[in-house]
Amino acid sequence: MGKINRRKNGFRHSPEEDVVAVTPTQASSDHLAKEKLALTQINQRKFKKAEIIYKELISEGTLNYVVFGNLAAIYGMQGRFDELIEVACKSLELNPEQPEAHYNIANALQEKGELKASIIHYNDALRLRPNYLEAYTNLGNAHKESGNLDDAIKSYKKALKIDPNIPDIHINTGNVLKMKNQLNDATTAYNNALELEPNNPEAHWNCALIMLLRGNYLDGLEKYEWRSKIKNNSAKPHALPLCTQLNDNDELKNISQLVLVTEQGLGDTLQFMRYAIALKNLGISVAMCAQPKLHNLIKTCGITPSPLTPEQTNRISEGQWMPLLSTLRYLKVTPDNPIITKPYIKTTDELNEKWANILSAEKQPIIGINWQGNPKIEKTGLHGRSLQLEAFTSIISRIDMTLVALQKGFGSEQLETCTFKNRFVSCQQLVNMTWDFLDTAAIIANCDLVITSDTAVAHLAGGMGKITWLLLHQVPDWRWGLEGDTTFWYPSMRLFRQRERGNWDEVLERVGDALEQHFASNTDSALS
Repeated sequence: MGKINRRKNGFRHSPEEDVVAVTPTQASSDHLAKEKLALTQINQRKFKKAEIIYKELISEGTLNYVVFGNLAAIYGMQGRFDELIEVACKSLELNPEQPEAHYNIANALQEKGELKASIIHYNDALRLRPNYLEAYTNLGNAHKESGNLDDAIKSYKKALKIDPNIPDIHINTGNVLKMKNQLNDATTAYNNALELEPNNPEAHWNCALIMLLRGNYLDGLEKYEWRSKIKNNSAKPHALPLCTQLNDNDELKNISQLVLVTEQGLGDTLQFMRYAIALKNLGISVAMCAQPKLHNLIKTCGITPSPLTPEQTNRISEGQWMPLLSTLRYLKVTPDNPIITKPYIKTTDELNEKWANILSAEKQPIIGINWQGNPKIEKTGLHGRSLQLEAFTSIISRIDMTLVALQKGFGSEQLETCTFKNRFVSCQQLVNMTWDFLDTAAIIANCDLVITSDTAVAHLAGGMGKITWLLLHQVPDWRWGLEGDTTFWYPSMRLFRQRERGNWDEVLERVGDALEQHFASNTDSALS
């Protein structure tokens, strides 16, 4: 995961010098006073009061484009993007020469995921104001989210020509260079940010991600600790206990009671909760705060009989605590020293038997598939990790198999229009209604193979020791490294890497070949 690109300064409103009362008849001192009052309310972040004033002015027939533009900015600050677009377009009808109106519309469209339209409006803003720094920055962000990496870099470079002293723009440039697999140049960009701001946590963290991606775990994990200092970052711990956090001078041998607090996503918890076991083996009494939807699974795995919610964890005052991923640094985990590689995720005999009975009537082999992660995370360094369900079409005919979709939430709607819907298990609807990870683990246990993109399912299946084929985009998350078709994290996992950015067809062609070989060899073994 990497830094989320920030939209500099958000939505823009006009300054006081642009306030001019315009009515269908003539300038009105009353209207002018109202406009100034509304602007004061905006500056004091009293958006509701400002909105009421602007709506009064509009109902009274004002033709001042500033009123409409500022009302649009208020809507943007409140996340009311459709209303923003409507009002900003009205402002442009009154005065088409407004870079701020185009900029605000572009920001709103970008937030809605309508990237092509947002790019048009950013360019309109830049046509009207060629040195519009924020427009160049956000245009770069829009190009990046669209996958137009070269155009993103061009936009960031133009922004840096206007002002080379903004760390965020250097960081954003580094993020795109990393996506292009230009890691040395990306590191240079992050270091440029650090020259301007030596304690910039985003720059340090992104340097850490490249170190880890390259296999430098000792230095990378040290620098990875900067993640806790990033504002509004998904890497923050899910709870903040009242007890003392472990610091750099603490040694594990001196710790008797420890609370592990999860961070980031479900996959991170599934992958790294193994180290609670390692800490227990050192004689440390370990409690664990985790996402509630994982509690049943954590109990069954023997990690702790009573996982804690964030609310419970926030009240703990005894012992010490640390974020879950900091265990890697304290335990000195490296590719040569993974500590725990044996299967550590378990389900129950009862659930295994339940799903074995449900799936017993299905044509064998049964292959579990998963294709999409959280789209919000896609906007980070994991951009491009997901694929469309239809991409699996090329492998369907390679062997006579039955599929079970392990996809939950985002992306699951693709099942409805899937052209090979008939190849899924007859109980797929029941699987779709199953949300507990313990049940999902039991379904996986009854699969012959799991094929998945880089999501929580990969870690669930890998942690169970299930044969798992992981589909990776060209520059994957740091934990998968840059080369090789195996991973020290999960001995049962095989990696299928993109050779060309965004080309999943070629990856799935290799997966199809591997399927034929795998099941042919299994059949041969059974016959011999």
